[in-house]
Amino acid sequence: MCGSGTLLIEAAMIAMDLPAQIFRKRFGFQNWNNYDADLFSKIKEFRINRVRQFDGKIVGYDIDARMLNAARMNVEAAEMEDVIEIKKQDFFESKKELFPLLMVFNPPYDERISINDDDFYKKIGDTFKTHYPNTLAWLISSDLEAVKKIGLRPSRKIKLFNGKLETRFLQYEMYEGTKKVHKLEENK
Repeated sequence: MCGSGTLLIEAAMIAMDLPAQIFRKRFGFQNWNNYDADLFSKIKEFRINRVRQFDGKIVGYDIDARMLNAARMNVEAAEMEDVIEIKKQDFFESKKELFPLLMVFNPPYDERISINDDDFYKKIGDTFKTHYPNTLAWLISSDLEAVKKIGLRPSRKIKLFNGKLETRFLQYEMYEGTKKVHKLEENK
């Protein structure tokens, strides 16, 4: 459910400490009377020198061919093809392939894409539990009733706005076995 790839691109930029709008050719402030081209050049060079090598792997999955195409186009436009991989995959049939894994999940909230909330969010929780052991997952949703159907207790909740929509950014920690067993092993 990578959608158009925005979260993937932002994750790659953060991982590399790449400045926002680095590939942009012109900015409005460059038309100001007191614009200092030398100062801007120095600032830009300073930020570019802070960019770091990223050896991790960022992978986005979606089942919708239109979204995959949009994501690929956006990744190419951001010049991130060597860092981000886009694959067609049904999340509910997926299994953990990367170790360690941090998952950021942006499922439909029944705003633009119509879904059966109860069944859909229950399947998300079931897939988390059965296919993603020892994974840290973050999920963003504005459907606060539907997220209860996931069947997992979030370890963190952050209130955000996605445009005008009030959302929650929820962290789920998946373990092999139960959380109780995991805590006992952690305290040994």
